[in-house]
Amino acid sequence: MKKNIGAALLTLLTSVSLGNCLLSASAQVIEKGAEKATEKSEKTEKKPEKKPHLDLAFCIDTTGSMQSEIDQVKEKVKSLTAKLAAGKPAPVVRVGLVAYRDRGDAYVTKVFPFTEDIDRFVKDVSGLQAAGGGDGPEAVNQGMHAALHDLKWDDAKHTAKLMFLIGDAPPHVYSNDFKWEDESRQAISRGIQVNTIACAGLESYGTTQGSDVFKQIAKLADGSADTLTYRQTVVDNKGKKETVVSFGGESYRVKSDAADWRRGVASLKAMGAADKISPVVAREMGATAAAPGASFAMSESSRARGSMGGFSGSLSRGDSNLDEIVVEAAKKRAAKVSNVDYGGK
Repeated sequence: MKKNIGAALLTLLTSVSLGNCLLSASAQVIEKGAEKATEKSEKTEKKPEKKPHLDLAFCIDTTGSMQSEIDQVKEKVKSLTAKLAAGKPAPVVRVGLVAYRDRGDAYVTKVFPFTEDIDRFVKDVSGLQAAGGGDGPEAVNQGMHAALHDLKWDDAKHTAKLMFLIGDAPPHVYSNDFKWEDESRQAISRGIQVNTIACAGLESYGTTQGSDVFKQIAKLADGSADTLTYRQTVVDNKGKKETVVSFGGESYRVKSDAADWRRGVASLKAMGAADKISPVVAREMGATAAAPGASFAMSESSRARGSMGGFSGSLSRGDSNLDEIVVEAAKKRAAKVSNVDYGGK
């Protein structure tokens, strides 16, 4: 009897021990399975993509003749950054600005640091006004140097970095100054593309001093050289409104209301949507545009005198396609450097 009880107890204890082993093994299997499932889930779970970045700097002449372009930067920077932020993936857009004048003015350069807060940027530059200058060439060299070295550019390889040099006068040459050639080469060596935007008046310095210099700066820094197209609306003596654009010292009537003048005069001419007008007619139109409500009537003598020649600056600097130029250049750079897709827009 005692032997039977002992055998039964031994059998029971063995069963319990075996059961515990089985339970332990099952627990380990379940635990390992859970760990593998977690690892698999972590591997398959997509990590958040790092947003591309875009640094956009304006280097702008702020001497006396440049108020219109300064105002356009202030007024249009919010809309143009919104367009640039609409890409896929949406880039983080930072904007900065360097204002330059010339030696002897209230300042030579003034720096507004990069920021993502566009409202803050607009507030910071709201008091920027055109003044000074007067002797022709301006401190382009120092403006470029400040934009390259005083602004804190993002050094990341895949950040699209662009500077827009905007002015209506060539560099003032000083014996102890920086050189635009050196600044341009330094810019592209750091991945900063320099695009130049020639404003009305630059053509008056001649190609070698004015527009050619801006073109060479852009070429050295892998950028584009553009000339602003300005738009004004004038009214003839019959009350008919028409759109007039000026570009590089010449003026044109826009023949079609459907034509997009913001694409520039070259585009309008290619479409057959622009008629060149004479300097005399441009002067008369300029007087009309300067006095809203006044009528424009071109006399026969004006027609006879003004059949040839270029625009000499009588039309004021109205609205321009500055934002169109900036957006198109920035989109191309962002697509190339940061793989941002704008869907052909």
